[in-house]
Amino acid sequence: MKTYGILCFVLALFMILTPLLSLDYSSFSLSNVKSTFQKENDSKDEEKLLDEKSDSVKIKSAASGNVATASTKEYIIGCVAAEMPATYSTEALKAQAVCAYTNLVRLKKNPDSSLSGADISDDPGRHQGYYDIETQKEKWGDKYDEYRAKTEEAVTDVLGKTIVFNGEPIVAAYCAISPGRTESAENIWGGKIEYLVSVTSPGDKLSPDCIKEISLSADEVREYTKNDPEIVLGDDQSGWITDIVYTDSGSGVVKSLKVGGKSFTGNSFRALFSLRSPAFTLEQKDGAFFFKTYGYGHSVGMSQYGADYMAKQGSTYEEILAHYYPNTEII
Repeated sequence: MKTYGILCFVLALFMILTPLLSLDYSSFSLSNVKSTFQKENDSKDEEKLLDEKSDSVKIKSAASGNVATASTKEYIIGCVAAEMPATYSTEALKAQAVCAYTNLVRLKKNPDSSLSGADISDDPGRHQGYYDIETQKEKWGDKYDEYRAKTEEAVTDVLGKTIVFNGEPIVAAYCAISPGRTESAENIWGGKIEYLVSVTSPGDKLSPDCIKEISLSADEVREYTKNDPEIVLGDDQSGWITDIVYTDSGSGVVKSLKVGGKSFTGNSFRALFSLRSPAFTLEQKDGAFFFKTYGYGHSVGMSQYGADYMAKQGSTYEEILAHYYPNTEII
């Protein structure tokens, strides 16, 4: 349990540091990962999943602080609408729905007292996103009827399905696009989770948004780091960002590096500089810093683009989830 305690601390720090990216369908936070490992001695007879026919969900708005109530089905529809493009294949939408339901079950089993009686937040950087019907209409516009029907059908087909590991609902983390291979929770957040390991996701490399390039001037680097007194940037810019070490998974994710002498993980560096991914290369020339990023999001768990690619190749939602969360089962 000591390992999990360390993990919770690291994840809490990560949550504080990570800025929300409005177009990143991947920002589900593991801030409540501790709940996955709580109540280990509870009787299995007392552990009941949600009843989708009668249960309701209380959702706290991150923007207003108000708490809204929706049926379980309506909540999952709204979550899928917020977290995955409706243009994706139906089997990918089903996989996303199972992830959303699994995260809800886990959080309901272990209430968060900071939510003022709510079950979950609609903050994707803390729990997972949620769009009510009005927001769905705003997002989808004249495609609302089509996308709503498609999403509702996918959710209805899998409502109540839960991903479990050793009988417990998993932390169903996901990212928008992996670098072509997902990364382990251990390499990203510092604690081992048996089912959040590195797996192949070759379809991601076909995404037109997989590889992006940005450059930062020296002044911009100073601006990003000015509030951290532990970062000391000298006159020699070649010594500002150093000691880049990559993980051994082959994902291209940076495991660690230093900024002005201070150590960072690749993911905390990503948060500091608002990069799209912790998988990146860096070239310094002409007084500027040129980054090439691979993927979008933290790279842990199910790649949403990869899930859509697998679905287009004929994979079912069960096969998609089994691939991205190995050694788990769906009940």
